[in-house]
Amino acid sequence: MKISVLASGSKGNCVYIEGSSGAVIIDAGRSAREILGTKVRRGRLQEAGGKRELIQGILITHEHSDHVKGLGPLGNALKVPAYGTSGTLDATNRMIQSKKNFPIQSIHPGDPVSIGDFLVTSFSVSHDAIDPVGYFIEEDGVRLCYCTDTGMVTSGMLEMLKKSDGVILESNHCPQMLKDGPYPAFLKRRIASSRGHLSNEDAGTVLAEISQSIHCAILAHLSEENNEPGLAIRKAHEALGLAADDVDLFAASSIDTSTRPAHRKPKGDCRFQCTDDCWKISISL
Repeated sequence: MKISVLASGSKGNCVYIEGSSGAVIIDAGRSAREILGTKVRRGRLQEAGGKRELIQGILITHEHSDHVKGLGPLGNALKVPAYGTSGTLDATNRMIQSKKNFPIQSIHPGDPVSIGDFLVTSFSVSHDAIDPVGYFIEEDGVRLCYCTDTGMVTSGMLEMLKKSDGVILESNHCPQMLKDGPYPAFLKRRIASSRGHLSNEDAGTVLAEISQSIHCAILAHLSEENNEPGLAIRKAHEALGLAADDVDLFAASSIDTSTRPAHRKPKGDCRFQCTDDCWKISISL
């Protein structure tokens, strides 16, 4: 299984997952042009080495715009089904302005769905959306868990994470940076609430719990305002403790180094990377 984080953060989220004979996309929070490219410009999918002809479905986690604002054009271009809970699909349908020329399929948390050779099971998460979910994806004996946009990790969610070979896990903010940052008080409360987003410390606690079962962790949905990739990954590395040498850590940063300075990668022998332009790499499980 190959994973490419095509976009991650409050400006848009999209992940490409390629198996032995097909691929799926999680969320469509960037434009179709940015993901697929145009006649004169390569898209992020192509830069990551992905193949649009392999894509068999689009999995939607929830209806917030940074996850669905590109769904209409992307679905029309790919002509593959979009999957989500009924609440998510209903809310998303009201947001999409363009005509939809692709099928949609409602899913229910806990019920497995086959998409090509992928077996996909959604699970409920704790976020201020109508019916948000994460995804547990199995293909050819490899298991990946996608868990972002949640203010807490329940015992049920933790069980899904523990069954995985690799995880894409939210590490949204540094609590101190959030506290000292420019956001208004109501937004700070929302982010830090049980229906908001996981902090670096929250992500570390989860990683410590699942460290014996995973061998790859991708930290995702990092706030550009209230976090830094290097800080998130250091917290995760510390939390893994003795298991850190057995887990490959990545921080998926959507900073475009053609317009903004790159984050410095930390020195040392630790097996982790802070990856700006995150869509340009492919991670194998």
